[in-house]
Amino acid sequence: MKIRCGILFTPFEQIDDVTISIEKGKIEEISSSSALGPTSDFIDASRYWVVPGFIDPHTHIGIYRLEGENADHGFEVSDPLTPHLNVVDGIDPFDPAFEDAIKSGVTTVGILPGSYMSFGSSVEKITIMPGQGAIYKTNGKLVNKSAFVKVALGEHPKRFLAERKMTPTTRMGIIAEIRSILKQTIQYMKGSNEKTDPKLESLIPVLEKKIPLRFHVHTLRDIVVAQNIAREFDLKIVLDHATEAYNLKDQLKDVPIVYGPIVFSKRGVELKNLDSSNLSKMKGLNFCLTTDHPTIPIQYLDFMAGLSMAEGFSLQEALSLITINAAKILGINDQTGSVEVGKDADLVVLSNRPFEPDTRVICTIVGGQVYWGSEK
Repeated sequence: MKIRCGILFTPFEQIDDVTISIEKGKIEEISSSSALGPTSDFIDASRYWVVPGFIDPHTHIGIYRLEGENADHGFEVSDPLTPHLNVVDGIDPFDPAFEDAIKSGVTTVGILPGSYMSFGSSVEKITIMPGQGAIYKTNGKLVNKSAFVKVALGEHPKRFLAERKMTPTTRMGIIAEIRSILKQTIQYMKGSNEKTDPKLESLIPVLEKKIPLRFHVHTLRDIVVAQNIAREFDLKIVLDHATEAYNLKDQLKDVPIVYGPIVFSKRGVELKNLDSSNLSKMKGLNFCLTTDHPTIPIQYLDFMAGLSMAEGFSLQEALSLITINAAKILGINDQTGSVEVGKDADLVVLSNRPFEPDTRVICTIVGGQVYWGSEK
């Protein structure tokens, strides 16, 4: 398949009138459209902008539907430490949010255990270590089943455990539990494996730095503690939400951050400093943006990126926040996140310049196949 682009716009460049050749789901060549020969498998986007597929690295898509359902699906309420659980085993592939994502140009998502936030009652329920997250293409293809292990610090696990009359209910207790299970895993790695412990087995890749711990944090105090744990055990980490991270720019310059959602009500002490204007202070940090779907519906990911332009980000920088930056933090930038030869053909055809109010998605291509829009 070939796509003739009016404007190919990526995090790195803007090129007019080029053709992208796709073979077996990968980008095979990017060449001048003047060299385009006759072909029957051809998408004419010569009047449009073509950009990389959008990426949201922190969602609960397929776990919690927008319509809402009874009970909790993203974590086990009976045990505060369940790193052996995996979201893949609980995902609903028929969640209409997958189609919403494709229609809005989102081609890749990270799916995490835990729960989303609500504008209404306090439903952000989460345990200390709810499980493993996965990476999916929005066409349903699984990219990485065990991509990271999620850990939560701060008020949300404290409140939830207290409500359930479970321990621990303090920040000290939460860290003690995390430290304890990591130390148990170290000892387990040194000993005989005749008997298997699913919990400890699941943490071996974390201690071997093959996958990161993704810390749910908002406040400065919890961000600092997450860094302390990372140093103590020599871990790879990612900070999720990280509402107050802009106050620690020197300490966090090398720490990956999934920032957001940047539009939300300032409900609760942890969100008192939440404001989209903080994006201007995040410049220079290694971060990307998220909707935390269904906190903010997945189809508004581009809106989150567009807000950064009001805070001093260029068009290319804004695009990076939901493409290549997100791919790097997920560890899949060798596969997607930009338009380069050898990468997955995840592409979005836009009617106009990205992030304009009247710009709409004309066509979404995932892995070289059209999943939304017209091939004509």
